[in-house]
Amino acid sequence: MGSRDGRREALRPLTAGSHEICLAREEHDWLWIDGDVRTVAWTVERSVELAPVTVVMPTFRREEDAVAQAGRFAQMECVHQVIVVDQGGSLAEHPGYLALQESAPGVRLISQPNLGGSGGYARGMLCSQEFPEDSVLLSDDDAVISEESLLRMATYQALAAQPTILGTPLFSAQEPLRLIALSEAVRANDFQWHAADGVRAPVDLTGTSPEDWDFLRPRGEANYTGWWATLFPPGTVAELGLPAPFFLKWDDAEYGLRATRRGYRHVVLPGTSVHHPPWDAYRTQMSWTSRVLHRNRLATAAAYSPRRGVILSSLVHQCKHILSGHHLTAALWDDGIEGFLAGPSAWLGHDLERARAEGQEIVTRWHEDHPVAASELPPARRAPLPFVPAVLRAALRLVTPDRAPRVVVEVTAEELHWHTTMGADAFVVTGAGVPDGTAHLVQGSTARSLLLGTLRRHLRMALRWSSLHRRYERDLPRATTERAWSALFDRAGSSPEAERGR
Repeated sequence: MGSRDGRREALRPLTAGSHEICLAREEHDWLWIDGDVRTVAWTVERSVELAPVTVVMPTFRREEDAVAQAGRFAQMECVHQVIVVDQGGSLAEHPGYLALQESAPGVRLISQPNLGGSGGYARGMLCSQEFPEDSVLLSDDDAVISEESLLRMATYQALAAQPTILGTPLFSAQEPLRLIALSEAVRANDFQWHAADGVRAPVDLTGTSPEDWDFLRPRGEANYTGWWATLFPPGTVAELGLPAPFFLKWDDAEYGLRATRRGYRHVVLPGTSVHHPPWDAYRTQMSWTSRVLHRNRLATAAAYSPRRGVILSSLVHQCKHILSGHHLTAALWDDGIEGFLAGPSAWLGHDLERARAEGQEIVTRWHEDHPVAASELPPARRAPLPFVPAVLRAALRLVTPDRAPRVVVEVTAEELHWHTTMGADAFVVTGAGVPDGTAHLVQGSTARSLLLGTLRRHLRMALRWSSLHRRYERDLPRATTERAWSALFDRAGSSPEAERGR
C-alpha cells in the first residue's frame, strides 16, 4: 500500500482463497496487488444511492465515432439518457444511428448548426435540466470511458462531503498505457494551464505499478477538469449556468474557475481512465484553433483577475513563436489579441457560427502569401540545432536581410516545439494528418514585422487592462445564462423549445 507522502508499506502475504481488506482501517491512499490474482472487487459498507447519469456528447461529422460512443453509453446501467448534439447535420439519416435508435431509446439526438464545443455542451446541458436529479457527464465523441470508471466517479461523488466535480486521468488511445494528463489547474499569476501534480509530460506506465508513481503526489489543488470526461453532481448546471460561448478551448477551464468560486471541489480520480486520441502541437498551434485558444485565455484572465501577468506570459510566448519561426502561430495569436481588445460586446456570444471559418481564412491566406514547398528546400536535418547557436542565429536574423535558406530542420507534428525549430531557416513538419511537404520558411522581414506588431498589441493590452477587466468581468457571466444561450440558439435557427420532449 502507499500514501500520498510517498510512504509505502507491504501488507501480509495472501495465500490461496478469498480475503477481505478494510481500507477504512488502513491509513493509505493506494492499494495494489502483485502476483496471481483472479479477481478483485471493491465495495462500500453502507448503502449508497447513486444519481442516474445524463451523458452530453457533442459531435461534428464523425458519424462512426458518435454512433459507437452513444452505443457504449446506452449499454451502461448507470446511464439514464444520452444526449447527442449533432452539429454537422450528418447523423439523423446515418444508417448506424438509425439502427442504434431502434435498440437504444435512451439516446436522444439534437441537430443544430456548428457552434463549437461550447455550443454543443451548452445545448446538451440545457436539455439535461429536464432531469434535475441526474448527474451530468460531459464527454467527447471519441473519448472512451468504461462503465466501471463511471461508477467509481458516481460513487465518490455521492460520498463526497461537499459538491465535487469529477474528472479522469487521460490516456492515449494509440498507446493505452501512456498517461497524457492527470490533475490540472489554471495558474492565477499568468492564467496558463499546468499540472497540479507531477505529470509534466506524458508518462509511459508500461511495466510499472503504483509503487513507482511518484507523480501522483499533489503539488497543488485542481481548479478545473478537462471535458473529455467530466461528471457534474446533480444541480450543478442549475446553480452555475452554462459554458462561456468560446466556441473551442478554455470553456472547461472557465467553468472550473466559476465552480471553484462557488465552493465546488475538483477531483481527478485515480483508478478511472479515459482513452482519447492525443493532441499534437502542430494541430493545436498551427491551425485555426490557435486563434480562439489565445483569445479565450485572455478573456478568461480578464474576467477573473485584475492582474496583468497574463500579458507578460503572452508576450514571452509570442517572442518564442517569432524567433523559432512559428510565424503562422504568431499571426493567429495576434488576431486573437485583436478580437480580445475589441471587447466582449464585439464577439462574446456573437461569433460562434463564424469562428472556425474566420480562423481558417487566416491560415489559408497565410499559406497563399508565404508559399514554400519542401521539395524546393535543401536537405533537412532530423536533429534540432544546438540551443545557444540556434538562439544566436534567430536573433541575428532579425537584423539581417532575407536570404535563401541553408539550414532546414525536419520535425514530426508531435516534436514541434519552439526549441526544436529555433535557428532554422526553414522547417518541414511530417506525421499523420499533416499534408505532405508542409514547410515553413523563416524570414527576418516577417519576423521583424510580427515582433513590432505584437509589441504594440501587448502595450495596448497593458494600458487598457483595467477597462478590459471590468468589461469582461461584467459581460462573461451574462453570456453564460440560459436566457443568453436560448437567444443564441434562436439566432442560429435551432430553438431548444422545439427539441424538448422528443
